[in-house]
Amino acid sequence: MLVATLWLAGAAACQAQWLVYELQFTPEAESVNFTSYRSAYLVAPANGGAATMVLTTDEGGQYYAVADSGAKFFLAANSTQRKAAFSALAVAGNSQALYTASGHLNRSLLLDGPDGSPKVLRVAENLSGRLMAADDESDKGPAEDGSIGMIGSALITGTLREDLTGIVTQHFTSLQLATAYITELLEKYGYAPDQGSIPAPPRIDTIQEDGSIIDTSLFPLEALPKAP
Repeated sequence: MLVATLWLAGAAACQAQWLVYELQFTPEAESVNFTSYRSAYLVAPANGGAATMVLTTDEGGQYYAVADSGAKFFLAANSTQRKAAFSALAVAGNSQALYTASGHLNRSLLLDGPDGSPKVLRVAENLSGRLMAADDESDKGPAEDGSIGMIGSALITGTLREDLTGIVTQHFTSLQLATAYITELLEKYGYAPDQGSIPAPPRIDTIQEDGSIIDTSLFPLEALPKAP
């Protein structure tokens, strides 16, 4: 508990510092009737608390959905190890999904905050975990092919995006604005809000028309618009 208290006390002094992780979801072979988003961006306060996932998919088009403050980012620690962790629970009708992932605090990261003062954070470079989902589909009944029910899981792998982390920490003081930056980048590269997803955060005016803080290196090549 002492280790956790010291970590949180140090982080509490670092206001408006964000971490951005790029997550990949790899479905496991034993899943039945299971589909999910294939990736996400996790925007989390460095000192722990409510975090937002921006889920993305390239299947059937490029779409994203915002789970606003739908995750928790926190420290799990004891006398032998310290890990950054996140969890999220999604429930819609009879369908339930649980996301959990964690990683060892194995990297010191220097960031410039909105006030211009540099801060050092102890962070996890990588996260790993699992998505588990189930739905008895009793409210739907069998499909035309006779299939019914869903049970599935996917491996979660996460990588700290130092480029995005540095930008949102330097420019934005709220989780909503940091998330808005991510969604605007996605839209710039051809993504649209998924049907039925909650509205994206309001647009922000801190992204210049000349794209001065939008760098194409922020997204992998496969996410960039394709030439006609």
